[in-house]
Amino acid sequence: MIKQPVLITGASSGLGVYLSDEFEKHGHQVIRHGGRKDLDLSIIEDLEKLSELALEKGVKILVNNAAIGCPNKNFENYTIKEINYMIDVNLRAPLILSYLLSANLNNIININSMVGLEIKKPRTLYSATKWGLRGFSNSYKFENENIKMLDVYPTNIRTKPERTNAMDPIEVVRKIYESFENNDEKLILDGRPK
Repeated sequence: MIKQPVLITGASSGLGVYLSDEFEKHGHQVIRHGGRKDLDLSIIEDLEKLSELALEKGVKILVNNAAIGCPNKNFENYTIKEINYMIDVNLRAPLILSYLLSANLNNIININSMVGLEIKKPRTLYSATKWGLRGFSNSYKFENENIKMLDVYPTNIRTKPERTNAMDPIEVVRKIYESFENNDEKLILDGRPK
């Protein structure tokens, strides 16, 4: 059986590499968005180019994975440029890609964060983007019943060797793919010690 093509943002490093490999392993054609050097998700024109490419390839699944990670600094220590950039990449880009591709999509997977469910400091800006993404998903599920949506809320993932006390990325993407196939709406991956 031919599997549906998938667009994965932020697929040149971190979890995006593992996600791409997992979808390819299951027979999907994967369009890997490679980060700023490829197409910058903070630029509207680049989002439009990426969506055009996805439409040409017949993409039916969108994985909003790209995000600016949490630098663990207090809100007042950001510059306005940094605030705008994190909002653009973490929140605006997933919304706009979902909007531009919505007529052709069957599935959207939003890689959120445990911070999208819990309040922690110093993560105010990062939390704002992740709670916004959660709000978008929860509302859009009711608005558009033609697109199945899966929200993934992980804790720390061992995508770099120096990340200790973190989840195995291969196990994480296996669970994400399994939830996708099961048409789950939410997946919480809490790898913190009990």
